[in-house]
Amino acid sequence: MPLRLQLLSGASVSSLIAKPTPIPSFLLPFLHHQHRPASILSSLSDNPGAYNRRIRRGRGPSSGKGKTSGRGHKGQKQHGKVPRGFNGGQTPDIVVSGERGFEN
Repeated sequence: MPLRLQLLSGASVSSLIAKPTPIPSFLLPFLHHQHRPASILSSLSDNPGAYNRRIRRGRGPSSGKGKTSGRGHKGQKQHGKVPRGFNGGQTPDIVVSGERGFEN
């Protein structure tokens, strides 16, 4: 059986009870707890400017990129691929002037 302590007079009992010590001011910010909802998945969002939305082409006139989908009207560039620097069969500029320009 555990030992029993005999209670002393009321004055001495109050001296045995630990008095709360004041909390230092530098610890106060760490004692404050943030309250979060149980699930934060519904409140997550991207930072502004984190990414640019992909342009969906050919999805109707209200999208702003419907009908010709930004290719223009008629011509080879609308219907198929055109190599970079292609001048319609004329001698390419790189062949005429060289890669680093020319001198007179």
